[in-house]
Amino acid sequence: MKETQLITLDKTYLKEKFVEYNQLYFNNSLPKVPIFSIINTPNLAGQYCVRWGKKNGVLQIIRHEIQIDENILWTEEKLRSVLVHEMIHYYVEIKKKKPKRDGDFQHWGLFWVMKTKLNWKYNLHIKNREII
Repeated sequence: MKETQLITLDKTYLKEKFVEYNQLYFNNSLPKVPIFSIINTPNLAGQYCVRWGKKNGVLQIIRHEIQIDENILWTEEKLRSVLVHEMIHYYVEIKKKKPKRDGDFQHWGLFWVMKTKLNWKYNLHIKNREII
């Protein structure tokens, strides 16, 4: 029986994995490493969120953030699944023709297409919601 190695999360490790997964699964199409937060959030393994603000008088996204829960016993496989899930949300947000403040981080449309494609092509196990 294969022994599962647990990993310890820190922001540097998450950034390294983001760069690795961006290259492997997104062909380096995600423009920059977002801000990472390690948080205590019941019922959520991870979350993608944006911060809006005005730049040169225009309302726009000024920050992308991926939050990962610190209370989970993380394995490499589970972290990959959750982090790539949040990266798909990031991908969908930057591919929108005109970003809106609509909170539209749903699991359908382009998200569903990307999730299905990555799961099939790379034998990943990305889910719509990670059961904790």
